Amino acid sequence: MFEAIRKVSRLFAAIDRVLLTALIAAITLLVLANVAARSMGFTIAWADELAVYAMIMAGFVGASLMLRLRTAPSVTLLHEILPERVVRLLRILIALTAIVFAGLLLWMCWLWFDPVGLAAAGFDIRRFEGATFNFIYTETTPVMGLPSAYLFLVMPWFALTALAHAATNLAEDAGMIAPPTEPPAADANGEGAA
Repeated sequence: MFEAIRKVSRLFAAIDRVLLTALIAAITLLVLANVAARSMGFTIAWADELAVYAMIMAGFVGASLMLRLRTAPSVTLLHEILPERVVRLLRILIALTAIVFAGLLLWMCWLWFDPVGLAAAGFDIRRFEGATFNFIYTETTPVMGLPSAYLFLVMPWFALTALAHAATNLAEDAGMIAPPTEPPAADANGEGAA
């Protein structure tokens, strides 16, 4: 079972890498396009807005990936001075905390998107909003007018991937599955291999 969770975590990490690369590339291109446009005397307002949303989504995707690769900024002073057994318990506690956080976020996203309520309303958005006062499906971005719900999907994605990554970390730290043979951040590019 724990090996299956690790396989899911590996798949999510691979998808996260592709998404993160695409989002960072989009931010770069959008900002450069707007800089070029401004040098010619006009502004591409939607490019600024899209770059901001891409940066927010990159933050969520990157945070999940960093959780699995164990490359998030951390205070390691305790890890350096405490016995190995205590450090292992700290790592297990951190993984458990991440699991609880990701699970609660996933549950809150379920409540927020309310797919059961939407289905009960016959997928009629107006009826759904009237019954629940939840306007997630008609909220739009200020400049582009895109449905915000599409952008908000990064949050349940983050919760799901963080849950899988934290469960994998817990299984490795608790000795339920063997840890990776190499540290996650050991390749030549500085990127880990989950």
